[in-house]
Amino acid sequence: MELRPDQVQVFIEFLTAQECLLKRISSCDKEDAEQALNKVYQLIAAYGRKVREGKQSDKLAKTTKLKIHPIFIPHGNYFTVHQAAQICHATSKQIRAWIRKGKLEALDLPELGIVIEVGKLNDFLYQRNSKSRSLPQ
Repeated sequence: MELRPDQVQVFIEFLTAQECLLKRISSCDKEDAEQALNKVYQLIAAYGRKVREGKQSDKLAKTTKLKIHPIFIPHGNYFTVHQAAQICHATSKQIRAWIRKGKLEALDLPELGIVIEVGKLNDFLYQRNSKSRSLPQ
């Protein structure tokens, strides 16, 4: 991502505001390195979306001040929307549609995005495959 000189300062301020989250990410085990890197990419993508939405740089600095709320994540293994799309041979947009319609259960984690528990995705795939087999040919 290329930044103009005036955007560099805003980007640094954005990362500074996210410092607590970045420190938590950096303390992850090596096994979690890929997930941690995904979180960093999500932060960068969030910044890019804000810039593309045409928000003023001074508004960006104001909106990046966080109110810290603890997030409870049940123990288990999770897939991102993108990973679930690859597994289901579908698009991320289709996965989100299934979630909105209540066909696929997911967790929407503030500041982190949507994740789908492995067991819930397996149940969804089983139901989806059994319905497609029961349709007349």
